[in-house]
Amino acid sequence: KLSSLDRRVSKYAFFYTAGIATIQRSAEADIVRLRRYEIPIKRVARNLCLDPALIAAIISQESRVGLLLDNGWDQERHKYGLMQLGGQQHHPFGVWDSEEHINQCSTILVLSINEVRARHPTWTWDRQLR
Repeated sequence: KLSSLDRRVSKYAFFYTAGIATIQRSAEADIVRLRRYEIPIKRVARNLCLDPALIAAIISQESRVGLLLDNGWDQERHKYGLMQLGGQQHHPFGVWDSEEHINQCSTILVLSINEVRARHPTWTWDRQLR
């Protein structure tokens, strides 16, 4: 018989696994649309020393490669572009699916990662990225 803790751990493990599986299915479905952005993603990644797969994963997760967007905007019209740049401190430039906009969002990502790395230098790369 499973204890209360064992049941909770099993439940969380199931939801975590189910979540990962859902993300993987979404990403696989998005690959066809991502091909359109392969060259700009690779160029931006090379210039910023990022893994192109990270940029592609964010584009897939945030906007389903534009599938969820209305003229570049999310449903609430708070976030803009493939990588879903939002907030008052960021003013998007470039067309929502342009290399310029991918570069802007990726640059903000790098700055954010560097802030986390500076505050938590002992954390692993995976933990800093989360």
